[in-house]
Amino acid sequence: MTVAISVRINYLQPHNAHTSRCCLEERERSRGRAMGICCSKAGAGELDEDDGFPWKHDDFFHEQLWTSARVSMHTKQGWKGANQDAMTVSQDFAGQNGHMFCGVFDGHGPLGREVACHVRDTLPSKLSSYLKLKTEDLSSNSDLDSFDKSDSTSFSDTSDENQLLSTWKNIFLKTFEDVDQELRQHSGIDCICSGTTAVTVVRQGNHLFIANLGDSRAVLCTRDSKDRLTPVQLTTDLKPDLPSEAARILSCKGRVFAMDDEPDVPRLWLPDQDAPGLAMARAFGDFCLKDHGLICTPEVYYRKLSEKDEFLVLATDGIWDVLSNRQVIKMVSSVSDPSKAAKQLIDCAVRSWRRKFPTSMVDDCAVICVLFNRPESSSSEESIIASEVKSFTGSFRKVLSRREASEWRALEGVARVNSVVRLPRIGAVVSWRRRSASLDEDEDD
Repeated sequence: MTVAISVRINYLQPHNAHTSRCCLEERERSRGRAMGICCSKAGAGELDEDDGFPWKHDDFFHEQLWTSARVSMHTKQGWKGANQDAMTVSQDFAGQNGHMFCGVFDGHGPLGREVACHVRDTLPSKLSSYLKLKTEDLSSNSDLDSFDKSDSTSFSDTSDENQLLSTWKNIFLKTFEDVDQELRQHSGIDCICSGTTAVTVVRQGNHLFIANLGDSRAVLCTRDSKDRLTPVQLTTDLKPDLPSEAARILSCKGRVFAMDDEPDVPRLWLPDQDAPGLAMARAFGDFCLKDHGLICTPEVYYRKLSEKDEFLVLATDGIWDVLSNRQVIKMVSSVSDPSKAAKQLIDCAVRSWRRKFPTSMVDDCAVICVLFNRPESSSSEESIIASEVKSFTGSFRKVLSRREASEWRALEGVARVNSVVRLPRIGAVVSWRRRSASLDEDEDD
């Protein structure tokens, strides 16, 4: 039986008895806001997305998520229009008890929200299907036991470790490629100048496998030899000016440069016009740039968890643009209610946006916190950070509540960093569509 939580509690019969997805779409209609949160668990209930999710149930939902998975997740619309961030958590992933999939997606462009939500909904199921085909390679007791006996936190040169990483890389690459091709052929989403980043994690016991596409980020909180909290960035922000990324882009006749008023933001441009100015080197969608250096190939990482590792934070760049890795882990470690860690971190980021960039539009923020070990004690420094979050005033909330957010307005007004600066001229778009249609016809032949 499936439980749907909306304005009321309904009971629906699932179409598939093996697995059911729960998609939670939170809407604040007074602010024209839509947020994409998706949670699933094999044999669990389904949340009715059409009716929305009123805020009076927000605490209940997050408490249940914390109790069942020790996960805190939250997203908040910025000032650029509809919230284009999306995220998902899937428990008992790929039919394996205790395994988990987490993903955060940062959409950009006119249809960025639709792209992010589509990837959020399709990528986990495709990845799960490929994983099930490789069950013997990935889930054999001999492989995982050999890693459990190792104290290393990264792969060495042993054949077993290399084989496992190679298998995971192939699965992630195949999954990401299939999702991107599906977007290219999707009749309902125009992805020529719209796309999304993705940072995803699969947890199998003490093993983390991370795939990153774009400039969202995964950061682990661990303890050093003196038992101090220390951030470990597990992913690389794939910006266009990274030497390897820039070399690939230039070899495909794309261009990389920053605008005069944003000297610290390198962007990817078409060969013959100053558009679209994408602030990342890898993404789903954005097919106007796929022939000019933009790719959908993720970078894949591995981490073996130890007893010193406290928690993992996945977040979009709305967090990392204003908070350092160290500030983030101190913030999360200081919260009194861990089920609200993600929300309090976003509140802290919004305050930082207001303080550091008072004339800029606040970016969308999405956060997933996965907690492993949590000591009860906290330092005085962490307590100070916690008090700052608790003192968040209502004045800024009131300002946000007055803003209209029904349309994508990222190319209007002032923003510190827009993922896309301007859309290509219509001629370039038509030309791309013709080339794409020609390729499809060749494949059919």
